[in-house]
Amino acid sequence: MSTKGPHEHGGAAVELSLLTPLFLALVLLVVLALRVVAAQSGTDAAAHAAARAASLERSPQAAHTAAENAAANAMRTHDLACRRHDLDVATDGLRPGAQVRVSVTCHADLADLSELAVPGTYAAQGQATAVVDTYRENP
Repeated sequence: MSTKGPHEHGGAAVELSLLTPLFLALVLLVVLALRVVAAQSGTDAAAHAAARAASLERSPQAAHTAAENAAANAMRTHDLACRRHDLDVATDGLRPGAQVRVSVTCHADLADLSELAVPGTYAAQGQATAVVDTYRENP
């Protein structure tokens, strides 16, 4: 025997139909947050790897090439899907004790989360500084 009144049948179906879109929106928000955090973390790692690689080189051209390769490797390692990325390397001549500054910007794709009305890309920026070895010989 049921204790429900004649007008109380189907309440669970109504609740489910109202809560399902909210649950899906919550899942999409979690996915968005994870993508933003992953993009920022990967971009920071790429900047650190690029700065270290550039600080080991002897010429500004070689430093820029090494930084580009190290950043691309780090982005691949972190499965960072950038629509495009920008790299800025400042070497200060690579003399012993100088600083190498690298800035990496990754434009991560968020277009598949269009249900949340977010922009199509997120620009994550990472910056790092590495010091050229003080005791190395000049070229």
